[in-house]
Amino acid sequence: MAKPTANVPGKGVTFKISYQERPEFKGATAGFLFDSAGNLMEAAEVKDGRLSFARSEQEIGRSRLYIAPVPENLVKIEPSIKMMQRLGAFEPVVRVGGKLIDTILVPGIIIDHWPICFCWVRGRVVKTGSGRPVCGAKVHICEVDKVWRWILTLPEIEIFRLRDDLLEVLREPPIPRPPRPEPDPWPIKVDLIRGASVMGRGVRPATQRLSSATRMISSRLNPQPEVPSAKLSPQAALLSALPVQSQTALQSPSAQIVRQTLVDNVHLIIPYLCLWPWWWRFRCDEITVVTTDSLGRFQAIVPYLCAGDKPDLYFWVEYEIGGVLETVYHPPIACNTYWDYACGTEVTIHVNDDRVPACDDEPDLPGCVVQMLSIGHQVSMSEIHGPGATSADEGQTTDGRPFGGKLEPRVWFSRDCLRNVKNIKYYRWSYRRLTTGDGAALGTPGPWTPLTRTVVRHYAKPASGGGITHEPYVLGPQTIGAQTNLFEIKPSAVPAGGIEWTVVDEREDLASAHFMSHLLGSGATDCEKALDAAGKYELKLELFKQDGSLVDWTAEGIDPQVTNVPAPFGTGSVTAVSAPDYNRIKNAAGHTLAFRMVLRVDNNCCAATVAPVSGTGLTITPCGFIEYGPGATANLHFEAHHPNGFADFRFSVVRGVSTTVSAASASGKGGAASVATDDASHAYTLAPPSDYQESFAVMTLLGPCDRAAFSEALHVWARATDGYSRLSHLDDFAHDGFALSQPCPPCPPCECAE
Repeated sequence: MAKPTANVPGKGVTFKISYQERPEFKGATAGFLFDSAGNLMEAAEVKDGRLSFARSEQEIGRSRLYIAPVPENLVKIEPSIKMMQRLGAFEPVVRVGGKLIDTILVPGIIIDHWPICFCWVRGRVVKTGSGRPVCGAKVHICEVDKVWRWILTLPEIEIFRLRDDLLEVLREPPIPRPPRPEPDPWPIKVDLIRGASVMGRGVRPATQRLSSATRMISSRLNPQPEVPSAKLSPQAALLSALPVQSQTALQSPSAQIVRQTLVDNVHLIIPYLCLWPWWWRFRCDEITVVTTDSLGRFQAIVPYLCAGDKPDLYFWVEYEIGGVLETVYHPPIACNTYWDYACGTEVTIHVNDDRVPACDDEPDLPGCVVQMLSIGHQVSMSEIHGPGATSADEGQTTDGRPFGGKLEPRVWFSRDCLRNVKNIKYYRWSYRRLTTGDGAALGTPGPWTPLTRTVVRHYAKPASGGGITHEPYVLGPQTIGAQTNLFEIKPSAVPAGGIEWTVVDEREDLASAHFMSHLLGSGATDCEKALDAAGKYELKLELFKQDGSLVDWTAEGIDPQVTNVPAPFGTGSVTAVSAPDYNRIKNAAGHTLAFRMVLRVDNNCCAATVAPVSGTGLTITPCGFIEYGPGATANLHFEAHHPNGFADFRFSVVRGVSTTVSAASASGKGGAASVATDDASHAYTLAPPSDYQESFAVMTLLGPCDRAAFSEALHVWARATDGYSRLSHLDDFAHDGFALSQPCPPCPPCECAE
């Protein structure tokens, strides 16, 4: 509130101010003069019981004078008549009989309500859907007229209509909980609501019931925190909770009695205001305008009477578009007022105007850091065997999976420090092969080969014909100076004409590089290529200055970090630690020149084969049945193959239609020397390289049957992952079947006719 000026005795008009009904009152007060249009003309402090204005007697006689408390720490908010009313200011009649009065007596009942409290209002403005903050938005904070004040101003005929609307919803069967402020601007056109449930303002029958369309609309709105003074209940419960005298009073033919009853039970009306567009007549008084910061946050202090309700707040938003402030969020007051706002709670405003950009889509990494997050979104750096791992495990995931397909390391750069402070603008990923597919070290590691697949980031841009397009911004590869295949560290600012950075394809917009591991090798088929190229691969990440010169990470004070929590990261905290020496490529001076990691790559195909049944005491008939004799055995054997053992298998034997033979079914890891059956009564043993077999008594397979048909199904699943999913296209499947039966008894001799 603007601070009043000190009075100037001997000039203008001076009033004596008396607090004789509350002589103990010693608070600071001031007088505020408003013209007939509600504009503030002058404000002056009350000093030594006197209030002086520079205005003339005639001007004051045509004005409205309010006397209100003014604590020293009252924020600078432009006073208005509505604010005076909300703060319980006293409006005296200053002209009597054509002359100004000499003394203004402030009633004790007014003074009793004068202590002023302050409400901390805070919130955020974000983009709908993404939730990213909107910076530099103008948030208008308004206080809505109290509903009870609005009820007091309604004409008599409207009082009865409001009463009928309230009774109508209270008597209906329970419907979805009445809506409170929605997070986005009103998603349904008012005309649609009116078409569904309103016959027209002024002619709507008082007994008209809410339609099913209106109920459906109500279910689309999100709730606001509870009104502190009223816990919502189903309609019938609310009606029954009314005192009998209130229920009777609502049926009264007296407009005054009904009006007072509605005022006394205003908490019943508030939840339904959003469902009654014909009552959308609220106005609000702007308290202040604040600007969102770099995180989309805003805050303000709002005064209110300590003895009264908390402020009823409404927010609307402007944003500068093309040099002009445009309204980008201004939903209906009735559906979006924070009634009895709980001071200090965060208000989140969702803006869905495509013209409004979000702040940078990812916050900058503090310090001067290059943080290695993950391969794809399912394997974090902490889930890759590295420092301290055995040679056999190195480069695999901690649950024993190799990598394959298109591999995408995700990296987070301290863009401001690297690009703006140290002039480090580019990076490059390279790889070299360290071992053969079985893990045996090569005599000499292969040459360093840069990754060259294009890397892009998308950004939103208004289309010439309307709407939005998502354009690619190519990070590389680029040639800078003598260096080739460099990629740009994504800039913070979007290209000219763009609105914001967007993620339209996770596998494109979050990858720092694309390691096409499935294209390595020189075989004629994909499986032959994979067999030729499997092994451990070392990847290195280097940084380059704007002129293409290689960066010494240690000399530049750059900290390479690795995540130390598992992926996918979800909604939890993601932490990282400085990379150990294992992940650093150093020069002779011990300076870090690059980050390194080792990945076990294996794109090999699986193979599944089920061999025909063999055994002792078995005879295969011309019709395909296998006849068994006493003590017969059946040998089951299958091939579950992966060249390097990175596969799992399931061998299922089913008798008849659906009875699994647990004694003959088994699951295991490819290459295991022995795999127990489901009931642990037998075990399949491996005959290298990948043939599993076991012998069973025929009666074990038959169970309670003396003859039966069997199916054998073998699934072999590749373990390799690309950081998003298991590479299922490398799987294989095989099946076979057989039937066991006792030999048919010999036919009796023929009896020939004599």
